[in-house]
Amino acid sequence: MKLIFTCGVMFSFLFGCSSSWYSLPDYEKIADDITEKTAQKLKGKKNLYLIGTGGGMMNDIQMMAMSFDYYQEVDLKEARELVVYAVNEYLLDINSNEEIRPYLHEVPFTAKNVEIRIWIWKPDRSKPSSEKFLYISAIDGILTYYLDYPEKYTFKAIYEETYEEALQAISF
Repeated sequence: MKLIFTCGVMFSFLFGCSSSWYSLPDYEKIADDITEKTAQKLKGKKNLYLIGTGGGMMNDIQMMAMSFDYYQEVDLKEARELVVYAVNEYLLDINSNEEIRPYLHEVPFTAKNVEIRIWIWKPDRSKPSSEKFLYISAIDGILTYYLDYPEKYTFKAIYEETYEEALQAISF
């Protein structure tokens, strides 16, 4: 009987508590709005489909992140241009927003303050060819390009460059 009561109390606490007592801080709401706006632009201009968001926001905004699916195989040049474009758009939207500025850990935000991850697929949603990239990331200002290694059930970084090096390599 005691076990049933204890389980009932735990169940009620875990599943019966409403989240209405907690509301997001203003800076998280602003960050979410900026992320959504940027994601919509990137979907319209580059066919990047948002699959996840994140950030580092304990007491202020230290980092903001987005992950995407992209349904077209890319080589190094195309991958670089795609990830740099996404980073640039995100930074532009963050740094041009006056409302978020007081909450940013660093002003202006730089490539070290945003994370972009892009999963690459063929248009039919299958994995890309073995010589094409599977995954691209921009984390802490470092762009990394990965190939799939299906025989080892993993993927491997084959090229890495700083955001600044990637910018120099691109002629927009």
